[in-house]
Amino acid sequence: MRRFAILFLLAGISMYGQAQKTISTISFQLSFPQGEYKSTYPVTGAGIRWNIMHRPSADLPLSIGGEIGFLITSSDTKYFDLYTFGFFDRYRVTASNNIFSLAFKARADLVPHDKPVQLFVDGTIGTNLFFSSVDAQRETFFGNSQYAGGNSTKGYWAFIWGPGLGIEIPLGKSKEVCLSLKTSYLLGTNTKYLTDPYIDDNGNVFFTERESKTDMLITEAGVRFGVFGRKRNRR
Repeated sequence: MRRFAILFLLAGISMYGQAQKTISTISFQLSFPQGEYKSTYPVTGAGIRWNIMHRPSADLPLSIGGEIGFLITSSDTKYFDLYTFGFFDRYRVTASNNIFSLAFKARADLVPHDKPVQLFVDGTIGTNLFFSSVDAQRETFFGNSQYAGGNSTKGYWAFIWGPGLGIEIPLGKSKEVCLSLKTSYLLGTNTKYLTDPYIDDNGNVFFTERESKTDMLITEAGVRFGVFGRKRNRR
């Protein structure tokens, strides 16, 4: 997953020469399972989403780009007190179910660029990686945490695609920074995934394996801004 994120960032940097036509949005997201996924595991996920969109021509209302996202759908945390050679240590163990997203996007603006509020539709084609992780942190005397170790389970992939509708409201006269609100309906193919993380009193971690289609309704609220340059053509 880290390799995919690095490639995504490099692709964005390659647009530097056309910086005035490139925008980026970082958002807080909530995921709501739909259809068979909702019947199997009706749990709301929360996380972040980041995209970079490039408009090939200043006169066109079309943009293309990419997006990555991360969701936590459920988690469990327990604390354990350990005594070693007369010293007391407290460890925090956390188990979580996660979704990493990587997608190609295309966007069409529905109102002229000179209007103060932008309304747009977009399409998403990509993949979701369902995986679970276990992390242990040592709690220090001063209330800080030190990473002690961790592990991730085998991931399960699902193909995703679907439309989205959004609105951007300028936060200043220059329109360089906007409040971005969007809702998407993403269809997801059938896959396996782990749910219901549980940590017993001995520190053993358990998950439940499920399988279904993975349709989701995604709502986002974030900030859109220009990237790789101070000046950008008016939208």
